[in-house]
Amino acid sequence: MAVSNENATLGYALRALQAIFAIIVMGTDGYAIHMFRGHTVYEHFVFGNFYDYEGVPDGWGFLMFCAGWTVLVIIFHPIAVCFLDCLLIRYVRAAVEAVAVLSWLAGFIAVAVQISTNTCANGQHSCGVLIAATVFGALEWLLFMVTAAQSVRLVVNSSPKPTSTT
Repeated sequence: MAVSNENATLGYALRALQAIFAIIVMGTDGYAIHMFRGHTVYEHFVFGNFYDYEGVPDGWGFLMFCAGWTVLVIIFHPIAVCFLDCLLIRYVRAAVEAVAVLSWLAGFIAVAVQISTNTCANGQHSCGVLIAATVFGALEWLLFMVTAAQSVRLVVNSSPKPTSTT
């Protein structure tokens, strides 16, 4: 299956946008994590009282993981293009795209849920950067939906080549 020059240009543009958005998410989410100050909360229960330390929410760290995973995916794809003759590489490429799509979906939803809670309302850090990280995470998810559809289409349209003549 020949890849046209137009599709290659579109693919490179999508990968460049994914890299740019991943860098933006790393910067905004990293700043929000840095500015968040953990705090101690006094918990009162019937069976006793204790002090609980509340640190950075897990969703923020997972969004940072998604951005790091994106960098690895972007590095993997130019290498995988060299081996597109192998059907296994096409399946691996589609699987990597599927994992990226699902991780970005989970990541930006996890952070979006945290924005509406009192974690963001306590005034100890800026929530504007978290909103920006969430928006760019959602845009990154949309970009990965497009590239995943292209990868799946490449697998579906490929037919296995016979190893011997009949």
